This record gives sequence, C-alpha cells and structure tokens, in this order.
Amino acid sequence: MEQYDRIGTRYAEMKEGSAFCAADRFTLLEAVETHGAGPEGGALDLACGHGDITRLLAARGSAPVVGVDISPEMIRLARRVEEREPLGIEYRVGDAAELPELGRFGVATASYLFNYAPTRAVLRTMFERIRANLAAGGTLLALVPNAGRFLDAGQGAVDARLVERVEGGEAPLMRMEFLTDPPVPFAYYQWEPEDYERAARAAGFSAVRRQPTRTPPPDERWDADFWHAYRQAPRSTLLVCDR
Repeated sequence: MEQYDRIGTRYAEMKEGSAFCAADRFTLLEAVETHGAGPEGGALDLACGHGDITRLLAARGSAPVVGVDISPEMIRLARRVEEREPLGIEYRVGDAAELPELGRFGVATASYLFNYAPTRAVLRTMFERIRANLAAGGTLLALVPNAGRFLDAGQGAVDARLVERVEGGEAPLMRMEFLTDPPVPFAYYQWEPEDYERAARAAGFSAVRRQPTRTPPPDERWDADFWHAYRQAPRSTLLVCDR
C-alpha cells in the first residue's frame, strides 16, 4: 500500500516504541502457542510489514514461514533483515484479497489487515483467500482494531491524528496522518467487530470467536499500573477463526 511505501523505516521504528504494538505481539504469539498448529505446520503472516511478527514465528521453529504484504517497501525492509539474519523466511508482495494458494499452513496471522477492506465483499474475499491457504484444522489469528480506540491519545499509541472521518461507504473511512516530518497520510476503514465475524463465517470458517488483548509482563518501561489501565480500553481484539 502506497501509504506504507512512503513511511517505510519510520513506521517500523514507531511500532517498536509503541506499547499497544508490544501488547499485540504478546497476544498474537501466545495465541499461536495456544491455538496454532505445531511448528511443523508452517505459518503464513499476512500484512507482515517489515517482518517483526514473521520473524518471531520463524524463531519458534515454524516451517515454512511466508510473509505477505501489499507494500513493496515493507517487503524490501523485511527481506533486508532476512538477508542480514537469515531464518528461512520467504517474503512476497501481494494483496490479501487476491492471495494465491501458497500452501497449506497450520496457522495464519494477520495484524490490522481487515480494516483496509473498503467493502463487505472485499472483506469476505480476504477471509476466503486466507482460508484457502490453511490446512485442515488450521487457524487464523487476526488482530483487529477496536472501533473508536485504535488511535486514542496516550497508552503508547503510534503518533498520529485524525484528519477526517468520511461517511457514505459501507464503513467510515478514517483519514489519518502520521506525525512525522513531514507528516505522512494514511487511511483505514472502521468496521465493527461483528462485521469481521460475519465475514469470516460467510467465508466458511467453522468457528469464529473474539478474545481480549493480553499484555506482557510489566517492566521498567511499562509497569503493572500501566498495563492494568491499558486492559480497560485496549486498542485491539484477537479474532480466532478455525478452518
């Protein structure tokens, strides 16, 4: 996606310094251990960005591991890290709504992918294409933003602001701006949690459920009080979809 092509390395740096991204990583990897297939089942990481989650999946021993992102720049960054510290990951530029069959994976992960679907039809297609890449008994683990909370002030949010909320489509289009120098525009669609669930079921997933975000152990940077407050209004929800 062009908006991430432009922000590139800066976006990766912002993710590393964000508390909600730390909570997301912890939530997703814990879910992989709980719900995902064993490492031998392989892992497919959608909206992989610069490969932070993808590399954690490979580090647990999953094989094969494939990361897919629509942004050529993000894939370039991910491949550069893979060249420097090889883990056997394959990265591909691709649109999740047009995802070919890359294999039969035990688990697929997706971080903030589905909020880029402009219509319910595209949303359903994304789920269908991912399901087609899962083995029998495979699971999709998807982080989706909580409407109205994704970019609230505080709690280690990515530095961004709302420029305009555009009504009229099937979901409001949220035009945002990363507070970089110069600012970088981006946008996403604010779907409700029920929209994601309905799309997943319509795509053929046998069981779909939501789970709350988990938080990592407290440390000097983010203490127990911080994480307690975060859990009262988390930025994201985990969607667990069984093939």
